Amino acid sequence: MLMTSQADEAIAPAWTIRQELPIDLDQIHDLHRAAFASPAEAELVDAVRSGPDFVPDLSLVAVTADDSVLGHVLVSRIALQPDDETAARVDVLALAPIAVLPPHQGRGIGTALMSEALAIADQREEPMTIVLGSPSFYEPFGFIPAAELGIHGPYDDAADAFQVRPRPGLSGDELPSGTAVYPAMFSAV
Repeated sequence: MLMTSQADEAIAPAWTIRQELPIDLDQIHDLHRAAFASPAEAELVDAVRSGPDFVPDLSLVAVTADDSVLGHVLVSRIALQPDDETAARVDVLALAPIAVLPPHQGRGIGTALMSEALAIADQREEPMTIVLGSPSFYEPFGFIPAAELGIHGPYDDAADAFQVRPRPGLSGDELPSGTAVYPAMFSAV
């Protein structure tokens, strides 16, 4: 029998990460309402989940042993219109939103959710993940300003906060440049 010390137990997080389940939906909605100043992000999650670009494998929660939801991250599909406007749109991923209940922020939950979501995204065929957010948070995960890769979109005025993370292993000539095209539901945020 393997014994663990109290020190080992203190280091282990009091939560795990898994794919969202139907029983989590109300808690996820309430979490986003608590974590953001407006209900827009909670409504965005609900709208994306009911739309055709929802990717169930990329809606993850951090939960306690009793299934209390402490954090959530959502990655869904959006389109990229290549610079050559006659070319077909390419599916890419958009990370939005990520949230942790305010009393549990700063415990590594957001970082763990990001790491797991990106590990799953890296196994998919989409060439990149796009995000609008704090460069200081997203840069350690491999995000760079979107303009550096020739990616533009509705958040160009956000400068370096509009970011892209290429799927690892893709070379620069394999990455399309163009304009990110978000579904209408994103314009409400």
